[in-house]
Amino acid sequence: MKVTNEVFEEIYSLYAKEIFNVAYGYLRNKDDAIDVVQNVFLKILKCKKDFKTLLDIKYFLIRIAINESIDILKSSYRRLVIFDNEIIIRSPQKDYDEELLKVADCVMTLPDKYKTIVIFYYYDSMKVKDIAITLNLSEAAVKKRLERAREYMKQSLEGSDQIA
Repeated sequence: MKVTNEVFEEIYSLYAKEIFNVAYGYLRNKDDAIDVVQNVFLKILKCKKDFKTLLDIKYFLIRIAINESIDILKSSYRRLVIFDNEIIIRSPQKDYDEELLKVADCVMTLPDKYKTIVIFYYYDSMKVKDIAITLNLSEAAVKKRLERAREYMKQSLEGSDQIA
């Protein structure tokens, strides 16, 4: 299936929000995430590749979004910007917010191979099978990385509680 104008409108309506969530999970900045969404959909318009299904297009879009987000994170401009923690939906309970912010900060300190899986699994509610397909990994590898990320975060959060 080629990406025609009709197909483009359909994939945009189906996947734009999800692509935004992926980018936002990496960047934690709304404006940068919107830029990534625009770049991703511009690239799919220019793409001459034939896709078998809409799911193939979805995985391709997610892969582009990840790469675009990583490129922005590596840029020298990005290092000068101070970010907020909008990734967490705020609740009226201050203590609850602080705990969620600690967890979000901990997720952002994970190595990229773990952070990607945690963001997909917890923030985007993707299944292990879908993550494996998207990242071109085995399901066992995704489960192991998820386990290691949880362990890393547990140690990191327990260490921060002892300091405070």
